This record gives sequence, C-alpha cells and structure tokens, in this order.
Amino acid sequence: MDIKPILCCVLVCFCVVQPQDPRFTLKQVVILSRHGLRTPLSKYLSEMTPKAWPTWKEKPGYLTAKGKVLEGYMGKFFSAWLSQEGLLPKTCPSEEIFYVYANTKQRTRASASAFVSKAFPKCNITIHHSNSDVDPIFNPVIHNSSAIFREIVIEDMQAQLKALSLNASYKDLDMILDFKNSEICKNDHKCNLATDKNKAYVMSGEKPNLDGPLKIGNSVVDAFVMQYYEGFPLNNVAWGHLETPEEWQTLMCLSRSYHNIIFNTSLVAKDIAQPLIKFMTNIFLNDSVPNISLLMGHDANMYTVLNSLNFKPYMLENQYELSPVSGKIVFQKWFDNVEKVELLRINFVYQSYTQLRDCLELSLENPPQFRLLELNECAVDKNGFCLWSDFVEILQRLENDV
Repeated sequence: MDIKPILCCVLVCFCVVQPQDPRFTLKQVVILSRHGLRTPLSKYLSEMTPKAWPTWKEKPGYLTAKGKVLEGYMGKFFSAWLSQEGLLPKTCPSEEIFYVYANTKQRTRASASAFVSKAFPKCNITIHHSNSDVDPIFNPVIHNSSAIFREIVIEDMQAQLKALSLNASYKDLDMILDFKNSEICKNDHKCNLATDKNKAYVMSGEKPNLDGPLKIGNSVVDAFVMQYYEGFPLNNVAWGHLETPEEWQTLMCLSRSYHNIIFNTSLVAKDIAQPLIKFMTNIFLNDSVPNISLLMGHDANMYTVLNSLNFKPYMLENQYELSPVSGKIVFQKWFDNVEKVELLRINFVYQSYTQLRDCLELSLENPPQFRLLELNECAVDKNGFCLWSDFVEILQRLENDV
C-alpha cells in the first residue's frame, strides 16, 4: 500500500470530544503508538554538510524532556476520553483494565512511562517489555531467508526508486546543506543528490535499507522535523531555510519516499509486521484481554501494520508526517445496542505540528487531531463503523497466509 498523502476530503475532528451516542458502547481499545519526540537518529549528520548542527541535551535517538511532556499530554487526554466512554474506573486501573507493552528502546519505554504517569497519576502501572536487547515483536527486520524473496523485494524496491521524481526535493536539500562542500562529497566523490545512485539492501534478520541520496535525505529531514517539534528557534531549524508549508512539503517527499520504499511493499510489510500482527490478533480475538492495551513502538511498526491490514491511503491535516511522534492508531471495538452487533472504528490520533512545537496541553475541550482510517476490506458506514466480523476475517486470513 502506498500511503503518500492524496488530495481528498478528510474526516478530522478539531472540536470538543463528546460522548458517543448511547446507542453505541465502547468495549475495547487497542492503541498502537509511535514513541514521543526524540533526538535525531543519524550519527553521520556532520558528514552531510559543512554547517554546524544545533546541539541536543540527550543522546541520539533518546526521548527528550519535551517529548516526555507531550506524551504525558496524550496520556492525560486518553484517560479523560476513555473515562468519559466508561472504559476506565475512577480508581487506579488493574491490568485487567489497562495493559501496556513497550519496545526495549529508551524512547519507547520512556514514552510509555510518560503516558501512564499522566494518564494515571499516583497509580502503580507496570510497563511490560522484553528483557532482551531486541524485542522480536517490534523489531522491523526481514524474517524470510529465501533467495527468491530477497530477489523479488530488491526488484520491487529498485522499480520504485526508478519511478521517483524528486529533483525539486534534492535541489532544495542540496542548497540547504551546501552538499558540494560536505565530507561525503569530498571523501566519497558523491556530490549530486539528484543523480547519485540509491542501492537497496535486503537481508534476513536485518531492516531493509537504502544507501545513497534518499537515505541522506531521510536522515536530514528527520533532524529538521525533530528540531521544529523541539522548539528550536526557526533560524536554527534547517538553518532558517524552511519558512513555508510548501518548502516543508517539498522536503517531506524525501522522507515519505524513503519509508514507502523500505516498508510499504505488501511483501515486505507482511513479513516485517508478522510478529506484531500476531501479538495484536491475540488481543483482538481474546475475550479475556484488558479493556485497553497500549503498544508503544515505532513509525516502522505503524507503516507495516497499516500496509499489512490493507488500509486506504490517508493524509493527516495540520501535519507534514504520516506517522508523527506520539501518533496513535486507535482500534476501537464498539457494540451497537440496537442492532446487537459488534463494530470496529479506527482513528489516527495525533498532535498537529502546532500542538507539538508550542507544547499545547490536551483535554476534551482541546483534543488532539482525530483522523478516521478505513480498511479496504471493511466498509464503513456514516458513523465510521465497519463490522467487527469483517475485521476478524481479515486477521484470520493474515494468520493463514503466514
């Protein structure tokens, strides 16, 4: 599935969150979340430009102090919203009510801690996680070791690379970085982002990856986005070169294209997401699971789950990213008290770029953004509901395909 934004009418809620029509009762919620605001990941940013990068207090890839605050705002909002819907008690919830599982990375565990500390202050909520360095449930690596799989995937990635049209994005990036004077240009003699080659890497047990201009672009854009969210002065965000939404969108094409190529072919997505989909399916199909489950992972987890379940393309209003920090795919199981049938609604709940940069507190009166998500194989009605039984069929079909 290609999840690049499309020009369409989007269903986004900016209003006060009201209780649902009493005809419908919320029975269960599963939240697949991306961690909160972190420092840039790449350790090689200094090789991509002669310019000095702004400094961060935290280590690369760590949740920032502001990221903790922003994720706490999300936790407080979800607590208020789900209490309003009757899914949470007024006292501290037990694990039969609320369960949280986080990946082992600092940014995911710290994000989960920030969420629950504000959602349930003074409550002793256990954050479950693997004791190993790498948790296979969240690890976005290739599992299929066959040569034919690798050959098909690389051919697909190369075909997508060939079809890209990113000259405008590379031109802007080259200007911002002064790339011709970078260490990469001087030492590797790769000085033209628009014409230098991208190479695809696919190997069992490793994350699919690219080497070349598109990876450089993704690493740099990630750093710019995190600078903006963190609240760096605008003259320090991309050294003052990103002033308009159009300039941001042009650069964001690099990030979206990178993620589309490494994660968003169906073959790759289903392979990578298999452990997480299985974990989530056990929650969806088990009647004795907690009312609310929070799974704290990464954007790679969200991209591959979205593709594996065959979601329709979407865009997020007031956001440049498709899976922003602290963004959450919220699967909701509802019961229609009139028709006596179980229903599914899925929302992407996220903070706008203004809410993130300005660190705006969230509440029922000032909620995060809600975007209705739709599955291709589960038609929604005017209320955004599709049949839970259709969703179950999708999950069972995925299990049988493994």
